[in-house]
Amino acid sequence: MFAFDKETQERIFYVAEARADGKELEGVELEVAKVLDLHPEFDDLWPQGDVALIARPIDGQIVNPFVHVVLHGIISVQLRNDNPVFVAETLMRLKENGAEEHEALHAVMGTYGDLHFRGIRQGGQFDLLEYESLLLQMMVDNGEKAD
Repeated sequence: MFAFDKETQERIFYVAEARADGKELEGVELEVAKVLDLHPEFDDLWPQGDVALIARPIDGQIVNPFVHVVLHGIISVQLRNDNPVFVAETLMRLKENGAEEHEALHAVMGTYGDLHFRGIRQGGQFDLLEYESLLLQMMVDNGEKAD
């Protein structure tokens, strides 16, 4: 549903246009729309097509809107499916320790993205155990005690 591929790019462009036109969305498209709703600062970029896929300064950071939306989508699927279970637990603990939900999502997304792209660069696979370990460390760094 959310992948770093052409199909997902086209789906994001379609959903962005459908949202702008006020069309009713359902299923996968509704899920994409929910992710797009989290970042209205990208709304003016989607009509630009492939140009919207280029990293650029947004709110003081260099952001690739496509990668950002896909990462949001991946984490939303993990949460919806409760798989892996430690993702929901990490978000809950971060929020309990004062993080706002979107801030907590971005922290988890950053960890996932770093591991995903490191695996690609090194020709390896995504390391689920390291993902869990890094999220546990995130909770420890934010005031939790390790079990």
